[in-house]
Amino acid sequence: MNIGQMDLIILKIIKMNGKTENRIQQECVIWFHNRYMNHRGCLFAVPNGGTRSGLEGKILKATGVWAGVSDLLLMVGGVTTCLELKTDAGYQSAKQKRWQSLMQGNSFKYYIIRSQEEFIEIVEPIMEKYGN
Repeated sequence: MNIGQMDLIILKIIKMNGKTENRIQQECVIWFHNRYMNHRGCLFAVPNGGTRSGLEGKILKATGVWAGVSDLLLMVGGVTTCLELKTDAGYQSAKQKRWQSLMQGNSFKYYIIRSQEEFIEIVEPIMEKYGN
C-alpha cells in the first residue's frame, strides 16, 4: 500500500465518524495530562504500529517490541490498565486479541475505547481509587 492509498483510507475513516484513532488518542492523552498533571508519565503510549523495514522489525522485536500491545498503558497506584483506542468502525487485529487475552489472563484490566468520553468514564474511577 502506498502513501496515497493510506491517505484515502484515513479520509474514509474521518468521513465515517469524524475522527481517526490517532486523533481520539491525542484527545485522551491531552485531557489526562491537563486533568492529572501530577500523574503525567503514568499514562503513556506504546508506539508499536506503523510500517517498518524488515531489518527495523527484527531489531525492534529483538529489543522487546511486541505486536498487539494496547495503544496506551495507565500505571498508577500499583495497578496497570491497558487501553486500546479504536474508531467506531475499528476492530482489533488477531494479535491485539491475543494481547488482550494475555493481559486479562494475568489479571490486568483491558478496555477498548472509542471516544474521549469513554476514556474519561473509564479513567476517572481508576484515578479516584488509585491516583492519590
